Amino acid sequence: MEYSKVSPVHIKKITLLNMVGRDSSGKIVTFEPIEQVNRFLMTHHIDDHKQESDQYSKGLVHFFSFLIKFQEQWDDEFDEDIFDELTDLPRPEWDYMAKRKAQRITYQYRQALKDAVIKEINPDLKLARTTATAYMNAVIKFYSFHLRQGYRFNNPPFDHEIININFQTSGTNMKGYMSKAVHTTDLRLNFPRSKRNSGGAIPSSRKDIRPLTNTEWKEVENILLNTKTVIKNVSGHLKPSKLAIEYSLFFLVSRFTGLRREEVASLHQGQIIKPDHRKPILRLGVGEQYGSLTKTRDGNNKTRKTIIPASTMQMIYDYTRTDRYLKRLKKFKELCKSKREAGDVAFFNVEDGVDESKDYIFISSTGKPFFTKLNDLNARWGEIRATVKVKTGRTLEATIHNLRATFAVALFRALLRKTTPDMALAQVSALLGHDDESTTLLYLKIAQDEPTGDEIYEDILDFIGVFDDISTSEVQLTHKERVNES
Repeated sequence: MEYSKVSPVHIKKITLLNMVGRDSSGKIVTFEPIEQVNRFLMTHHIDDHKQESDQYSKGLVHFFSFLIKFQEQWDDEFDEDIFDELTDLPRPEWDYMAKRKAQRITYQYRQALKDAVIKEINPDLKLARTTATAYMNAVIKFYSFHLRQGYRFNNPPFDHEIININFQTSGTNMKGYMSKAVHTTDLRLNFPRSKRNSGGAIPSSRKDIRPLTNTEWKEVENILLNTKTVIKNVSGHLKPSKLAIEYSLFFLVSRFTGLRREEVASLHQGQIIKPDHRKPILRLGVGEQYGSLTKTRDGNNKTRKTIIPASTMQMIYDYTRTDRYLKRLKKFKELCKSKREAGDVAFFNVEDGVDESKDYIFISSTGKPFFTKLNDLNARWGEIRATVKVKTGRTLEATIHNLRATFAVALFRALLRKTTPDMALAQVSALLGHDDESTTLLYLKIAQDEPTGDEIYEDILDFIGVFDDISTSEVQLTHKERVNES
């Protein structure tokens, strides 16, 4: 508290770890904070100025649960009469490291994570590769913290090396080459390449940038625009349920603008206009200059412009005139007032905090903006995927981010009919807000590798002239031009 008065750090959420003992009735009989973990978590916020640490808390809960099981196993096998302190390993502890790497808790945990990903048959116990990697990263960060603090382990928890990498910068950087210090350890998880083809049509592409096929999108679009009904799992039974219009609009905007989840979720009325349908496509500005959130590698709220069909803009505009939206907006204002009165300033002052002066488009029935509860979007998208599976018998592997990929590849294919690949790359890279064109090039590679594949509505978009008004000079505005234009 004394430190925060000097240099306040807003923490969104922190989950501290404690060792809790319960009796047979479930009553807590012992309670002891795991200080070595909690110091690490607090330092992550206070010294590193980070606002979130929940991924580290989850990973360390998993790691210390693993350690406790090892301790229980050791206790069961311990026999005081035959135990030899010189040859037998002592009771496992977080800071005791055996001489042999294979017997250290850190390496044993890494092997257990690998087995949980590759060998585990029980689906309830099997871990996703990304989850296992996140857990391992949390353990590495935890031990690295203690090594930096000068904690003396009897043996190192892992081998550590710093490698300086020199690399050529992108065309937008004034420096030709830069260097970066990469901290590596031999605890990193390396999984063999998956042999499963999740996409079918484009087996060589990364899963996260694979677009929905025409057939897949038609099924999703039918749910969003026509049936507006999804299949929900209620107490183990699949039941049809209405999909709220807010979610239908959200996924349509994601598909036809290429915006990320956070970017769509933070749109507000100041960005919405009544469209002139003489032009089938409009500009949509996002980021700091327009009062909404963007997501960049360096964490800055970078300003950019994308495109949006006039028909989609009209749907949003009409929605903001409904009683349903006005009730939600009123709830939002009441929520902000109650937060202010309660002194919850972090609700407003964190990096992606709420701006009470904005009339956000996507608000829950309780008044919370969607960008404060992104997991709800994942749940609704999961229901759409389940509905497609029930209706077609085919699994829809796509995540919400794949709607962004669908936008990108459709746009690429349309632009490639009108301009050169380099020009198409530059235009789409600007619309997607990629700092490096090499990232966008991954999308372009898909479009070029599959020229006769399932082309997603580009014929219709091309026919109505959606992309006729998009010029390279219009896309590649300088910051000064953007300010003057506004």
